[in-house]
Amino acid sequence: MERDPNKLSRREAIAAGITGSAAVGAGLTAAPAEARDAAGFKGRIAPVMSASTPDIRQEVVPAADSPNVLLIILDDVGFADLGCYGGEIPTPNIDRLAASGIRYTNFRTTGVCSATRASVMTGLNPHSAGIGWLTFSDSGYPGYRGDLAEDAETMAERFSEAGYCAYHVGKWHVNLADTTNAAGPTRNWPSQRGYARSYWFQGHSTDYFAPAQLYAGNERITPPVDGYYATDDFTDKALAFLRDHRAQRGDRPFLMTLAHPGAHSPLQARREDIARFKGAYDAGWDVLRAARLERQKAMGLIPADAVLPPANPGVPRWDTLDPAQRRVQARYMEVYAAMIARIDDGVGRILDALDASGDHDNTIVALISDNGGAPDGRGGTPNLLAMVNGGVTPAQVAERLDEIGGPDSYPMYSLGWASVSNTPFRLYKHDTHLGGIADPLILSWPKAIPARGELRGQFLHAIDLLPTLLDAAGLSATSGRAGAKPIEGRSARPSFTDRAAPDPRDRQYFEMGGLRAMRLGRWRIVSKGRFGLPGDAWELYDTATDPNETRDLAAERPDIVERLDRAWMKEAQAHQVFPIDDRSLLERSFAELFRGGGKDRWSIIPPIDLIPEESSPKLLGRDFEVELTLADAGRQGVLFAHGNQFLGAVAFVRDGRVRFEFRCDPHLIALDAPWPAKARSVRFVQRLSARPRVGRLSIVIDGREAAALDSDRLLLGTPMQGLQIGRNDAVRASPRYAAPFAFDGRIERVEIRTDNKPYDAGEIAAASRAYAAPARKD
Repeated sequence: MERDPNKLSRREAIAAGITGSAAVGAGLTAAPAEARDAAGFKGRIAPVMSASTPDIRQEVVPAADSPNVLLIILDDVGFADLGCYGGEIPTPNIDRLAASGIRYTNFRTTGVCSATRASVMTGLNPHSAGIGWLTFSDSGYPGYRGDLAEDAETMAERFSEAGYCAYHVGKWHVNLADTTNAAGPTRNWPSQRGYARSYWFQGHSTDYFAPAQLYAGNERITPPVDGYYATDDFTDKALAFLRDHRAQRGDRPFLMTLAHPGAHSPLQARREDIARFKGAYDAGWDVLRAARLERQKAMGLIPADAVLPPANPGVPRWDTLDPAQRRVQARYMEVYAAMIARIDDGVGRILDALDASGDHDNTIVALISDNGGAPDGRGGTPNLLAMVNGGVTPAQVAERLDEIGGPDSYPMYSLGWASVSNTPFRLYKHDTHLGGIADPLILSWPKAIPARGELRGQFLHAIDLLPTLLDAAGLSATSGRAGAKPIEGRSARPSFTDRAAPDPRDRQYFEMGGLRAMRLGRWRIVSKGRFGLPGDAWELYDTATDPNETRDLAAERPDIVERLDRAWMKEAQAHQVFPIDDRSLLERSFAELFRGGGKDRWSIIPPIDLIPEESSPKLLGRDFEVELTLADAGRQGVLFAHGNQFLGAVAFVRDGRVRFEFRCDPHLIALDAPWPAKARSVRFVQRLSARPRVGRLSIVIDGREAAALDSDRLLLGTPMQGLQIGRNDAVRASPRYAAPFAFDGRIERVEIRTDNKPYDAGEIAAASRAYAAPARKD
């Protein structure tokens, strides 16, 4: 007799874990209760599959012929640096992208990278997204958490939910600095915010030749040092992701965000690229700025009658520099140009790959920069981190001229070249004048944008980019996620095909470190000083007749100033701008140090991975002890390294001596002592008598002080490479050894203790004076 598949024997029922009345009798005709109640299950469960109805999960599939999206983000690249925006730096591939689509002339960002990236990623104003400034620390207020808000849905989350495959390569910088470590929390890492694959670094910058904090997904990796250059690596990884996508998920569209670190400091480039530009900037910034203006006029980027604003404060005329100064200044810009050119080479490789795969026509490629050219280098420096530690004298710069831009430098160009980058606008990154927030935006989508090389004058803000891309992809800007903040930007898609399309918005507020601006229709107000401090006053400009802020009309039209002031206040209240951060730039940058508190004891059992800079003990500017217990004293190698030669502290054994160094090239503070072959403990100590600079360093071996040094030039700052125990990978902390210089003894334990008392007002003032002081002559 044929067996009824809907009935089980008692033995079969027991074996299957089915009990109770359902198993009584000849068989079983009902499904277990837990199966019937499975959340969301729409099929039918019988005892066997042949009698059941499956409910196969269906992935969300984008509409047929949905476009791919590639967003390329440049860093600290000014409005005028690209060839297609009037620059003399050769960018033939970016120019090719512009020739295949449209360029916007009134695209605006925020004044710094994190805030812009938060807006681009979420379609929210930066304060609404929780990142009104950078990600160094949580200020304790909603608009300045320094961490992407949980209710701010990201671009990758929205596209992934629609069935796209999302990939991120390069700079991230929208998660709180202290969360970038092996233990997390990882809530705002790329893999947790919608990206299927990611290859990235946190922080505002990276060493281009030897990055120490590079992540593949959630795992830190160490790339090979020989021949490495970050821009090329990120281009290679983007291409690899695209190849893998086509092979494995070619039936789906992709979203890729490629965020190059260039041309953010440190200005580092391949030697052969720097050589391409030797002599190209000998004419100086005055000539180059004027030449860029004329090209911009010829291209129609600005009106033919536009004039340059006066030189920014602190920028000397080129002809007042002596020949040696001119040569140094030209070198900085040669390196900067080399970085841009290398990015352009990578863009060309990606465009060629899209052509070869047949994806070019139906890929939306958007290219932006996150803010204007940066003023951080002031008069130019071969080591940006030395600026808070006494600077670098002209003689010292001249000695290492040929090193500038290479792996043994951490340079930044001067205010004069930053002014050129931001032609024809005033001021720089960090500012709410247009030099800080006017940026290139190129859009190409050959299938749907018929324009070839045309300009668009619509006013767009960074918050408008996401809704524009969603609209172009046929996706709703309304989130399906419960509790998600609604997008605050608006789509600019009508401008793709209509030069006369209206602006997607008629108003936009700006705030950055207490500097403010408001655009309402054709009018724009911008503050001369920081909110509530001396010098805080509005300037007024008519953007229709004066697009680069050369004629202040505030005195003539106080009625308009008042109207825009009210509009700014309303927007600020609506978007979490208050309380405005009235701390100085130094106080904001060193908030964690000055505020005190936090973890003050560390117990480490080696070997361990590098502890990233944001999560490592903060040793500079406070008392500390680093105590190592040894099982074997060894003969040579690094005991601990905090940071690198550009700014850091290190202890190592070599040639029978133990050496304790503080280095901020070219500054060096060092002491050493004989290294006993049977040493069992060694302690490296800093005791400050007047924070942050004055104090005593000592080496204590087996309880006895073996060496000590008093100094009034101790270092301040955040080293850029974290903490390592027993070795020193990536950029070495001292040139007296070759990395990694692993310790050949055995370290049993490391105990680190720091004095985390808050800085008082006098100590903060002392730190600020040191930052403002020029380099010493010695």
